[in-house]
Parts: sequence; structure tokens; C-alpha cells
Amino acid sequence: MLLRPVRPRFRLDIDGTIEDAIALVSAAARTPEKRCVFRVLGNHVDITVSPEDRHRWSPCIQLEFSGSEEGDGRIAVNGLVGPHPNVWTLYAFANICIAVLVCIGVMLGAVQLSLDQHPWGMWGAAAALFIMILLYLTSQIGQRCAADQTRMLLDLVKGALEE
Repeated sequence: MLLRPVRPRFRLDIDGTIEDAIALVSAAARTPEKRCVFRVLGNHVDITVSPEDRHRWSPCIQLEFSGSEEGDGRIAVNGLVGPHPNVWTLYAFANICIAVLVCIGVMLGAVQLSLDQHPWGMWGAAAALFIMILLYLTSQIGQRCAADQTRMLLDLVKGALEE
């Protein structure tokens, strides 16, 4: 099985101004057949599927527009594809809690070993690591469930910017 990132990233380099690029993406997302919701905050654009089509695994694309360092009229569009922010927050919080449990289990097991006791704390750390692996596998299943919507959003962005 190929290990993929939970939140893949992409980058596009295009000609034009940041304002024009944001206008192109906004116009493409505004079309009724795309059924998207978008939000523009300065040089940042969030695009997700409409609430009617949204499910637990629905993706959200976050675009950050920045000017080229050479000042040659090219701009960089950095994109991040991930779950809806509230799902991502839950996933990140669960991983942080499990990582803390792993640390506690390892410390407890090390103390138990130094005291010549049975190191059952290590079993707790192993169980927490197993749960973390299950969370990662769940995220991969979620990416597969959201593949069609992700492809639609990526096609929308690339179609608007690469014309």
C-alpha cells in the first residue's frame, strides 16, 4: 500500500496578477453546475463543495496566492487539499492526544523497567500507536471516499488558472 499524505499540497506558477487569479477562481467556483462554496480572505481562497453535497469526507481546497520574488509578473498558487476544517481539527486533536498517551506509556514503562517491575506501560504505548495507525488508515479511506469531489475541485482550480 502506498503511503500518501493526509493533506496533499500542490503548486501552480501562472502569469498575471493576484487579483486577476482570485477573480478567475471565484468566477469558476460561482458557476451553478460546480455547486461550490468559496470564501476569499485577502490572498487566501477556500473552496469546498456545497452543503447539500457535503458528507463527512468532503474535501476543502485552500489556495494561497503570492507574487514571484523576481517580480516578473508571475504568481505562485500554493494549494492544500484536506478535509473540512472541523474534521481536520478533530483528526489533529485525536492524534495529539494519542501521541501524549504514547509518551506517558513509554515513560511509565521505562520507570517500571528501572524498578524491575512488569512494564505494562509499554503495552499501553503500543496500543496507542496501533490506534494512531488506525486513524491514518481511516484518513486514507476518507480520501478515497472523497476522490470524486477532490478531482472536481482540483479541475475547477486548474481549469480556471491554466486557461
